[in-house]
Amino acid sequence: MPSSSLPCRQPSRPSVPFAAHRRHPALGSLALLACVSLSAPLRAQLAPAQQQQQQQPAGRGEQSEAALGEHAQQSEAAQRAGVQSEADVSGDSPEVKQLVATAIRLRADGKDREALAALRQAAQLAPGSLRVQVHLSNVYQALGEWLLADEYLRRALASPGHPYVQRHRQALAEARSVIDDHLGKLEVAGEPAGAEVLLNGKSIGTLPLSEPVPVTVGSYTLEVRLPGHYTVSRPLSIAAREHVRESIRLQPRPLEERSTPALAGPGAPEQALERPTGRPWLTWTLAGLGAAAAATIAGALIYRETHARRWNDDARCVGTERSREQLCGSERDKVETGDAWALGAGIATGVFAAAALLNVYVFVEEPGAEQAALAGCGLGPGGVSCFGSF
Repeated sequence: MPSSSLPCRQPSRPSVPFAAHRRHPALGSLALLACVSLSAPLRAQLAPAQQQQQQQPAGRGEQSEAALGEHAQQSEAAQRAGVQSEADVSGDSPEVKQLVATAIRLRADGKDREALAALRQAAQLAPGSLRVQVHLSNVYQALGEWLLADEYLRRALASPGHPYVQRHRQALAEARSVIDDHLGKLEVAGEPAGAEVLLNGKSIGTLPLSEPVPVTVGSYTLEVRLPGHYTVSRPLSIAAREHVRESIRLQPRPLEERSTPALAGPGAPEQALERPTGRPWLTWTLAGLGAAAAATIAGALIYRETHARRWNDDARCVGTERSREQLCGSERDKVETGDAWALGAGIATGVFAAAALLNVYVFVEEPGAEQAALAGCGLGPGGVSCFGSF
């Protein structure tokens, strides 16, 4: 009878799991878990038959009925006590087992992305399945997403007494070593508590970090910020298995700078934006220009009315041989000039008055500084008058 050993047959064309094995030996160890999942049930079925064959005496062609019954009982007991399959050890539902088996076949065909989709679906159905977590870590390693590979492997290793973890201790330990070769750790301490910590613009927590954060090997910009304080930004590099410690203490900004946000580029120290303050001399200048424009309106209107009366004076502008236009055409031109001056002065008055009010109410004085508020200007019996609080 042939041996019950069923070695895993490698695919006819290169697959990603075995290619990954060439880069990282632990990935190949984890890839064998898929092979064990498919071959273990067959080994469990063949083991009793092999044991029965080995127990037959040499040279005998048949056995007694009692011996046959004894061998049958031994075979049944061996089947019950045989090696469990990976799916049985995991305790997953049939649907989850099917999704994992699909992912294994997809990975053997080099379709890691499609396998990842199947494993994510399995994780939704069974969030606590250690078998799914291990396979997710494996496929994330093949895709080079080391932080996710570390996350799922940590979840699986958090249950060291689970039969699935105990059975594959060596393979999981090798996978842990491979992941550690691509990660470092960052620890940030300092003050004040609650300040946001960012790495390349992505928030990773607040001061003080409760525990070191795993980070992919590479170069980064560390930034710590908190409203009312100057932002601290500094470059750092993290090597494989390196534990980087940073201590940062933010300095508070002066009170006069806290009312406005700072303008800072990525990685640049925070700088206060000075808010424009009121300028009394500008307010008075604009108010004076508005008053002059208002006075011009009055003068233009007086000028217009004077020449309008002359234009309408029949004694002056009506003759027997000449028309009103011929006799008083200049008066009409002066009336139109007065209209134009009055209109222009009115527009100027509005512009200057608005600018003066904007300077008073928008560009406020520093706290404690005296402020002047011009309410408005207008024509009075004695000329132009302005009112407000000063």
